[in-house]
Amino acid sequence: MATPSLPTIWDSFPELNEPLQAVLTKMSNSWQIGFSEIDNAIRSQLNAGKLVRPALTLLFSELTAQPYNKKAIALGASVELLHLATLIHDDIIDESKLRRGFESIQSQFGKDTAVYAGDYLLTGMFSLLSEADDTGADKLALSALQDILLGELTQKQNRYHTDVTFPSYISQISGKTAALFKLSVMFGISSDRINDPKLKQIVPQIGETLGIVFQLLDDYLDFEALSKNLALGKPIGQDIRNGIYTAPILFALEEVTIHDELISLLELRDEISDDQLNRVHTIVDESSAMTRLNSLLVKYNDELNLLIDQLPQQNIKTQIEQLSNILLNRQY
Repeated sequence: MATPSLPTIWDSFPELNEPLQAVLTKMSNSWQIGFSEIDNAIRSQLNAGKLVRPALTLLFSELTAQPYNKKAIALGASVELLHLATLIHDDIIDESKLRRGFESIQSQFGKDTAVYAGDYLLTGMFSLLSEADDTGADKLALSALQDILLGELTQKQNRYHTDVTFPSYISQISGKTAALFKLSVMFGISSDRINDPKLKQIVPQIGETLGIVFQLLDDYLDFEALSKNLALGKPIGQDIRNGIYTAPILFALEEVTIHDELISLLELRDEISDDQLNRVHTIVDESSAMTRLNSLLVKYNDELNLLIDQLPQQNIKTQIEQLSNILLNRQY
């Protein structure tokens, strides 16, 4: 079976060409179950991915004595399979019809096939972890899985709650999004032994901060898409209809003058109309919510740059800065 080609985002990183191709090959060889519908469902997801997380694993392996080694490739492939599995399961829970601009697996193949596909990708992840044969990596993966589940459960608990605090929301996205970024970078430095305690402290902070900035920017762009219909790969207003209130809504709810009208619209839940969603957008846009979110993004991005600047090698500083700029400016 042909291995997918690399996304164009990696044209600017020629040093990643060969190891990322190895990651794709490793992934492609790890999940073929022999049931055509499940194989086709997984392949549709694999072909659409940007490989950001395994790329982070590979880039951070440059901090070790053996960059891009076989263990880094196996660990990078495993984290991407975990990522794909979480996307499939998320779409089932949210009943999302689109993923990355294409029909989601649960929409195209049905929820039963989607569940099996997601579960089978998890077995592929564990198979690759076993191949890496590293107790430390196993512990990192277990911790990430626990964080992801906690993030999902926090989101479930917070659904349709208009009194969610922003720290609770940060805790939610730290599990759902940031945990995988953190795991990716930690897999990089665990692909070969590193004894530098400062690095072991800085690297997970970089991963988590990058994940939080990535998600908050997603919140910003998703909310802008309510009126601009940006092609972000998900139905417009899906989070609001599902009772998942992101940063713009949470900030707007703190303003007394618009609180009651906003609450009355949100209480319509999944029966809210497109016109009413546009009214939500107008209310929030006229508040200070988006300005506050933009300021928060600047703050987190400054923190990220300070952390990156503490890395010991100039080449990896440049690479991580370049990648974070591409991701945060959505240049892919």
